[in-house]
Amino acid sequence: MENIIITIKNHSLGFAVSHKRISLEPTNPFWYKFQVVSASFRNFLPSMEYNEHESNFFKLLTNQQQSYFEQSLPDVPKNLKVRFHGYTLQDIKARPGVITTFHSGSFRMVGHYLAKNDIPFVLVVSQDGMQKETELVDSKYDNKKIEHLGFNLINANDKNSLLRINRELRDGKNILVYVDGNTGTGNDLTGRNLLSIPFLNQHIKVRTGAAFISYLSKTPIYPVISTRQWKLVPYLDFFPPIIPDKESNRQIFIVQAVSRIYKHLENAVFKKPWQWETWLHLHEHADIVNPIPEQLSEPLISEGKKKRLVKFNKEDYSFFSIKGRYFLFRKSDYQCFGIERWLYQRLEQIYRREYPFTVPLLQRNHMSDLITNGIVLEI
Repeated sequence: MENIIITIKNHSLGFAVSHKRISLEPTNPFWYKFQVVSASFRNFLPSMEYNEHESNFFKLLTNQQQSYFEQSLPDVPKNLKVRFHGYTLQDIKARPGVITTFHSGSFRMVGHYLAKNDIPFVLVVSQDGMQKETELVDSKYDNKKIEHLGFNLINANDKNSLLRINRELRDGKNILVYVDGNTGTGNDLTGRNLLSIPFLNQHIKVRTGAAFISYLSKTPIYPVISTRQWKLVPYLDFFPPIIPDKESNRQIFIVQAVSRIYKHLENAVFKKPWQWETWLHLHEHADIVNPIPEQLSEPLISEGKKKRLVKFNKEDYSFFSIKGRYFLFRKSDYQCFGIERWLYQRLEQIYRREYPFTVPLLQRNHMSDLITNGIVLEI
C-alpha cells in the first residue's frame, strides 16, 4: 500500500438537517471530515468513548451553524452573558493590549461585544480571511460606527503587519487575535514562530505572535474564551490579564503566556468538546507525543472457533475515497495509505457487515495484512 500524507481541505459545512436523522455511512458527504475529527478525539480525548464521537461531531456542526446565525443579528444576543475575572471592561479601555481568543462557542461575539461597548480594536486576520472579514464588518456596522471605533483589519501575512500593530497600540487601540487562526490557512507549519505545547492528551503546534507582540510592546494580554452554557446560552469569559515583565526573558514569557492562554481553552474544551470549531482542522497541527495503543486481535484465544468472524476496527482506522482515489486512514497518526479499489470495496463490506468475512477467508484472498495490522479484529 502506498503511504500518503494528505491535507484535507475545509469544505462548506452548512448543516440544516437534524443530526439525529443522519446516519454516517461511507457515502455520506460528512464521512471523511468526521473521520479526521474522530481521529483527533481519539488522540486528544482518549477518555471519550468512540460511540460518543459522532454525537459530538454533529454538535460541533450545530454550534457552527448557531454561530453563523448569531453573527447575522443586528446586535449582540440578548442572552449573552459576560464575566470578568479580576478586572473590568474599562480597564481594557484604559490600558489597551492584545485580546486573544479562539474559534470556540460563539466566537464572533468577542468583537461584537467590544464594538457595542465602544472599545477600539483592530482585528488581525490571515490573508485568506481578509475579504470575508471585510464583508462581515461592512454588513454589521455602519460607516459612522466604523469611523468611531477606528476599526481596521491587519493582514497577518503582510511583512509590515508588526509595524502596523505597534502603531495601533500606541494610538490606543486593542489588537484582537484569534490565536488558533492559523488553522486551515495552508501556511508552512515549519515556521520559526511555532511552538509545541501540551494540550489535553497530546501537544499542538501553535503560533506565538500574540505573546511576541505583547512582550515587544509591553502591553497586557487579555485572554477571552467564548463558550456555551445551559441551553446553548453564549458566554464570554475575560480571564486575568497576562502582564509582560520588563526584566523577564522574552522566550520564557512567550512560552508561559501561550501555555496559559491555551490552558483556558483546554478547560472549556474538556468539558464540552463540541464547542471548539478547530477540531475540524486539528489534524494539521497535532504533535503526537503520547501515542494511544491500537486495538489488537488475540488470535490464539479464538483458534478453536470454527468461523472466526471479523469486524472493521473503526476506533483505530477508517477509509474514504477522494476524486477517484482510495485511502485507508490510520487515526493514531493521521496517515493515509493509498489502496486499490477492490480492497476499498472489501473494507466497506466488512465495515457494513454485508458478508460474514472470516479470518481464513481473508487469508485465502491475500488480505492477511488486515489482520496482522489490526485493521480488522476477530469478533
